[in-house]
Amino acid sequence: MTDFPALSFDDLRLDSLRRRIGWLCQTLRFALVAYGLWILVTIVMFWSDESAVVSRFASLKVDVEGLSADQRLAAFGVSFVIWALLVVACYAGWRLFSAYLEGRIFTPDAAGWLRCLALAGLIAALVDIAARPLTSLILTAHKPAGAHMASIYLRPEDLSTLMLLATLLALAHIQKTAADIADENAQIV
Repeated sequence: MTDFPALSFDDLRLDSLRRRIGWLCQTLRFALVAYGLWILVTIVMFWSDESAVVSRFASLKVDVEGLSADQRLAAFGVSFVIWALLVVACYAGWRLFSAYLEGRIFTPDAAGWLRCLALAGLIAALVDIAARPLTSLILTAHKPAGAHMASIYLRPEDLSTLMLLATLLALAHIQKTAADIADENAQIV
């Protein structure tokens, strides 16, 4: 008799899977954390620098010269809410890639995490677009009546981001359906 535990076929398949996708899943999990931190640092640095705020909005033809620290803090609050939504998406991505590392690839829970990632990302992108006029109003609140600007602007990458996230949402639905069909077939056999 040996003291070594017997390896099952499933253990060997999981080890093989981890060798093939482990590095990718770990890299993406690290990238999600780095992205969340990078965005937070970026928004803190931007809203703490009045000249950067004035310059950025001047390029959008919005005069925010003379804004107060409270206005920048309120605008930071709007950005922080969007960042919090991104953190939800990053968490869902972390859970998705953790599920993949555990061998749960075409499963209902993995499809659920992909769906959560896509929905949180879509909501964050849509809130970001909707918050731009609000931010503009906050930053021009010190201007005389009639000079307040609710600047509505779309960036070219907005559409591509929305399309990518909608595609991920559709893929999550497809994966969930496939996992459900596989479960039904396994019960029949």
